[in-house]
Amino acid sequence: MDALDAILQANDVVAVLAREVTVRLVELSISGCLLESSHQLPVGAMGTLLVRFDGRELVDDVRVIRCRQSEGSSGIYYVGAEFLWTSAPHEGSLRRIVTRLQTSAIKSGNWDPSIRM
Repeated sequence: MDALDAILQANDVVAVLAREVTVRLVELSISGCLLESSHQLPVGAMGTLLVRFDGRELVDDVRVIRCRQSEGSSGIYYVGAEFLWTSAPHEGSLRRIVTRLQTSAIKSGNWDPSIRM
C-alpha cells in the first residue's frame, strides 16, 4: 500500500476545497466589509480576505452574511462579509487599520483585494 492509499483509507481524513475569487472592496468598517464580485458566494461561506494596499498585505478571516445580485447588472454580486474573531487583530490585520483609513483611499483604486474560500 502506498502513502496515498494509506491516507485515503484513514478514518479521520479531512479535506478543504478552496478557490480564490477577485473582489472589489466597496466599503470597510470595524465589523466587516462590502465586496463586489463577479461570482455568487454562498451565505455562511468562510474565507480569508487578502487586501494589498500601499505595498502591504492585510489579511483577515471573514464569513459571508449576504450575497445579492446587483439590480440592472448581470453577473455582479454585492457580498456582505463579517470579520471573524478567529485570532486577535495582528500587525497585518485589515481590522487594525480601518480607523486610520480615509474613505477616499478605498475609492482611489489603490486596493487589490481577493478572497480565498
